[in-house]
Amino acid sequence: MKKLFVITIILFTTVISMHAQNMQEKNTFGPRPNLKGDLTLSFGLNMLYNNDVEALNLRTFGNNDFKIGYMYPIQISNSNFSFNAGINLSFDKYAFDGDSTTLAIVSGSDELRNVRLQSIGTDIVGENSIVEKSKFETNYVNIPIEFRYYLNKDKVDNGGFFVAAGGSIGYLINGKTKIVYNQNEQTKKIKRKENFELNQFRYGAHIKVGISGFGAYFQYDFSELFNPGRGPLNNAEEPIATQATPFRFGLSFNLF
Repeated sequence: MKKLFVITIILFTTVISMHAQNMQEKNTFGPRPNLKGDLTLSFGLNMLYNNDVEALNLRTFGNNDFKIGYMYPIQISNSNFSFNAGINLSFDKYAFDGDSTTLAIVSGSDELRNVRLQSIGTDIVGENSIVEKSKFETNYVNIPIEFRYYLNKDKVDNGGFFVAAGGSIGYLINGKTKIVYNQNEQTKKIKRKENFELNQFRYGAHIKVGISGFGAYFQYDFSELFNPGRGPLNNAEEPIATQATPFRFGLSFNLF
């Protein structure tokens, strides 16, 4: 968590520094297109909070958060505040710290189904194979809303510096696993699409700062990564399913 705090402070300080520079320098790229709202690309890192399953530990890097979405602003009573709502698609990747693990579903009825962490052996990749990467990915369609405060009310949705807080709800499109391995000096991949008992609905909160089409964000999910009681089990005397919740942080760029 200390590393997360330091990285978040660096991201937010970078955006604030850009605001200070923007006050002194002319925008060499010219004005943005006169279109209402923002089409935004976001790039960041995923991490897990409250994860008590060692085999589910993630690498520091390789856990990519990517989103593309649109936000529409509504200025509130000619003030410095705006209400923004939109839609986005998110593609979140989680890279196992140990490359010898992947997700699998335990057979059973829907009421008894559970996801587990499976060792990657010759039954999956064959003989004479070296596993290089093992990841799983979640794809959601999300509806975010937020309130923004602009330092200059004349710059609402027009490149002004802002801070924002809001939340979002998401619906799972699909989940997938990916194993990259080397066999007889050839790189091969195994992909599998499955919901893996990932939470069908997710919800969370976020904060942002931004200026001139550039921003930084931090997002925390209140919902668990897996359906409650269906995630991988820990190693306690009486094993229980992990209650890990994702959080992510990164940078965003407006296409217009």
